[in-house]
Amino acid sequence: MLGQATSAIPSPLYSLYAEKWDYPPFLTTVIFAAYGAVAVVAILVSGPLSDRYGRRPVLLGAVLLLLAGLAVFVFAAGPGHLVVARMLNGLGIGAIVVVGGAALLDVSPERAARSGTLTAIAFNVGIAAAALGTAGLAQTGFHPLFLPYLADAFIALVLFVLLLVMREPHPSVGAAPLGIPRPHVPKEIRGRFVFAVIGAGAAWAVLGVCFSLEPSIAAHAAHVGGPFFGGVVIAAVTLSAACAQVVSARYPARTVALVGDSALAVLMLAGVAGFATGNAAVIIVTVALQGGAYGLAFGGSLRHLTAHIPAERRGAVMSMFYLLAYGALITPTLLVGIGATVWSDTVIFPVFSVLAALLCASAVVVERVLGRRGGQPAVTPASTAEAPRMSEVD
Repeated sequence: MLGQATSAIPSPLYSLYAEKWDYPPFLTTVIFAAYGAVAVVAILVSGPLSDRYGRRPVLLGAVLLLLAGLAVFVFAAGPGHLVVARMLNGLGIGAIVVVGGAALLDVSPERAARSGTLTAIAFNVGIAAAALGTAGLAQTGFHPLFLPYLADAFIALVLFVLLLVMREPHPSVGAAPLGIPRPHVPKEIRGRFVFAVIGAGAAWAVLGVCFSLEPSIAAHAAHVGGPFFGGVVIAAVTLSAACAQVVSARYPARTVALVGDSALAVLMLAGVAGFATGNAAVIIVTVALQGGAYGLAFGGSLRHLTAHIPAERRGAVMSMFYLLAYGALITPTLLVGIGATVWSDTVIFPVFSVLAALLCASAVVVERVLGRRGGQPAVTPASTAEAPRMSEVD
C-alpha cells in the first residue's frame, strides 16, 4: 500500500507544479512516463535479486529509493527534478510490488489466492487515500508541495525500521542463480497472450491518462478550481476498481475480462458525453464506472493469462506482459500530452477516448476469433494453483 500511495501523491499536485514553473501539459506526461519506464526495469530485476539475496535486503533498498525520491520532490527547483524524483520512486515501487508479493507467498503459500486479491485491493485503496489526502491538503494551500511527502516519508521510515528487525522470509537465500528472464511467449499460449495484453494494455492506457492529465481535464470540464476535484477523480477510479476486483474474484477470468473490455469500450465513449455536460457529479460517476471496468479488464486479463502459463516459462511470459503493459501505460499518455500541448483538452480527450474504446473492442474481437478456432487450452490443476502467484503483481 505504501508504494502505490507514494505513486499517487504527485498526481493531484501536477497542476500546481505546472502553474508554479509554467510548463506545458506534455511535460506532465513525461514526468509520469519516467515513473513507468523505470518501474518495469525494477519489476524485471528485483524478483531475481530477491531470489538470490533475500527479500529483506531488496525491500530495504526499495524503501531507501522511495525516501530518496520523496526528498527530491521536497527540494525540487524545476520540472527536471520531478522527473528524477519519479524515477527514484518508480524503482522503489516496482521492487516493492514484486518482492513484497513474493515475501507474502514465502510466509503463507497456502493463502496465495487470498493474498493476491487483498494485495490488489490494498493497492487501489492506497492510491485513493493518498490522492484524496494530498488533494485535500493542497486545496487548503497549507504547504501542499511539502507536507504530503513528509507524511509519506514518516510512514516509509517506520516501514524501514520494521524491515530491519524482520526475519528473512525467503527460505532459499543464495540457492537461486542470478539472472533476468528473457521476455518470450510460447507458441501454445500466444493467442491467449494477445487477448490478455490488448485488454490489459487498454486498461493501463486509461489509467495512465487518469493519473497524469485527466484530473486537470476533469476540473476544467466541470469548471472547478483547485486540486481537490482531481484527487476525487483518481479516488473514484481506484476505489471502484477495487470493488470490481472483489466482486469479480469468484467468476471465471475469461468472462470477467470480456465483460471488462466490453464495458470499458462503451464507457470510454460515454465518458466523452459525460465530460461534455460540465456537471461535476456526472463526471465523477463516469470515471467511477470507467474505473470499475478497468478493474475487470485488467484483473480478468491477467488471471486469464497466468492460469495457462507453463511453470517453466512464467518469468519469461510475465516479463513480456509487463514490458508491453507499461508500454501501453506510457505511450498513449505521452501522445495525449503532446496533443494537449498543440490542441485543447476538449479536442484531444475525445480522440483518446475513442482510440481506447477501439483497443478494448479489439481485445473482445481477438478472444471471439480464438474461441471459434478452438484456441482455448484446457486449464491444468497445476497451472490453476499457481495463477494467484503472478496476479499479485497487479
